[in-house]
Amino acid sequence: MKFYHPYLLILLTLLTGCGKPVEPLPPDGFVAHATLSTNTLLVGDPVTLTLTARHPAGSTIGFPNIGNGKEIVVKGRAPGSRELSKTVLESEENYQLTSFRVGDWTVTTNPVVCTFSGGAQKAQALPELVLHVQSSLSATNATKLSDIKDIIKPPLQISRKLWIFLIIALLALIAGIATLIFLRKPRTILQMPPPEPPHIIARQALAALRGKPWSPEPFFTELSLILRTYLENRFSLNAPESTTEELTRAMSSDTRLEFKEQQTLRNFMTQADLVKFARADAQQDVMQKAFATVEQFVEQTKEEPQPEGKE
Repeated sequence: MKFYHPYLLILLTLLTGCGKPVEPLPPDGFVAHATLSTNTLLVGDPVTLTLTARHPAGSTIGFPNIGNGKEIVVKGRAPGSRELSKTVLESEENYQLTSFRVGDWTVTTNPVVCTFSGGAQKAQALPELVLHVQSSLSATNATKLSDIKDIIKPPLQISRKLWIFLIIALLALIAGIATLIFLRKPRTILQMPPPEPPHIIARQALAALRGKPWSPEPFFTELSLILRTYLENRFSLNAPESTTEELTRAMSSDTRLEFKEQQTLRNFMTQADLVKFARADAQQDVMQKAFATVEQFVEQTKEEPQPEGKE
């Protein structure tokens, strides 16, 4: 039976360590979190957004783009990563954000994407974080306005009746000159051509895209813009300025779009977001299928001309 001195036992404990065990990952998955240093700030004050993801060793993490240049402004970004264990990594991105517009603004909407060592990808949505931006002005900062001083009369005194007469005469002269110019100028009535139907505009844009060389990120960016512009012109949806989540909610409450059409558009926009924001790759057959999906949707939902005599 071996005997260890108490000091030797303490030294062995310090060398082997007694750290907290690493929490295991879900099967075939990863874990992502988003936190704000504060969600209430004054206009122009900084706030820190921290995005973290624990993922298997050998995989990579694609964090979503933050900020839109209007309500949320990104002042700085600091990425980092560390090894929690031989099989688990932790990636982190710290954003320095601010806002110059008063209101409630959503910070994150797009998902975090993990690309595993085998090439498979999996996305996880982040919780909705909202910044409450308040005005820096308050009632205590208001200054008292001074009373308006009396009007200083000019040295040259002109009677009120003479001023009225001069103004009337000047207005009459201007009216006479304008009438003379209007009567002498030949008048032509221009008839503006009717605006192009939304599906014609979409067809022309698709034809232009078909003639360009296709690369995944530029291709899905332009194809997504063509679809969103068509949705705005055809169904009056604020598609170009909306996120995928906001546009999906708007389509779900529109009775003019069938459920199958909504599902097709939702799948396309999710795929486009993965390519645009997560740098996912797409082969030529995938891009061809996405092009055919948008083209078929435009043809199926185009506005048919009304027969003559009917409203």
